[in-house]
Amino acid sequence: MDAKVILCDFAEVAGGKMFISGAGLALLASGTPVAPYRVNVALAIMGLIGLNDTDAQHKMTLELVYAAPDGGETRVPLADEVPEGGDPADKGMFIAYFMAPRSPEMLPTDEWAMPMAIPMYGLGLPALGSYYFSVRIDGREMDRSSFRLVMPQPPEVVDGMGVPGSGGEGIGGRQVTEGPSL
Repeated sequence: MDAKVILCDFAEVAGGKMFISGAGLALLASGTPVAPYRVNVALAIMGLIGLNDTDAQHKMTLELVYAAPDGGETRVPLADEVPEGGDPADKGMFIAYFMAPRSPEMLPTDEWAMPMAIPMYGLGLPALGSYYFSVRIDGREMDRSSFRLVMPQPPEVVDGMGVPGSGGEGIGGRQVTEGPSL
């Protein structure tokens, strides 16, 4: 069994297929100037299940970790509670249990894809800096997706010859544009 995770702007599963937009984010900027820094992201997770992993219950955990500049790591809570009968060490993680049924058409060398989309809109992050999402299945880390949270770029003022009445002339012939998107 294996799983891959991609940080993106949007992910959706429809008809057993994964649809992703804005994939491969490495830098995120928050629209809020103080903690918690709110971001809008989604995780696209593709589980790959072999014949020996079918017809058995599996536990997938998703953990968000802040990697401090001093080398320390802190779990950022994604959930408030642990499922009934769950391990207290899982507090703060997103947990999903799943079972992949064995298909009669499955050959010993086949891997079935199990796509999952997890939107995290309005996710609050405690500090600027480095983070990673870790995906584990049955306690074994399968993949990580790392990113860095930065302050948004302030709008920049550039000299320009705005066309009167176009709304682009700004003040005193200067145009105001947004900074580069991250």
